[in-house]
Amino acid sequence: MNIETFGFGDQFTPQEAFDLLNSHVVKKEDENIKNLSIEQVGFVAGVITLNDEVEVMIKFPKQLIQLTKTTFSEQMTLLEMP
Repeated sequence: MNIETFGFGDQFTPQEAFDLLNSHVVKKEDENIKNLSIEQVGFVAGVITLNDEVEVMIKFPKQLIQLTKTTFSEQMTLLEMP
């Protein structure tokens, strides 16, 4: 029997995910905008484990999204806060 698994190659460790808590993020499509509005800035609001995969919850003013590490890397940019 040959069993294949999908999506488990590059995932958050629990420590990586917890280290991101309260970090501010922006979607990659908005990262080059100089004066971001509050609607475009989100923060890592939680960590969840589903099917042995650790994911982060990102809260924007009008949206809550859940991302794996791969999707987070593809879609989000961490903002450096002074």
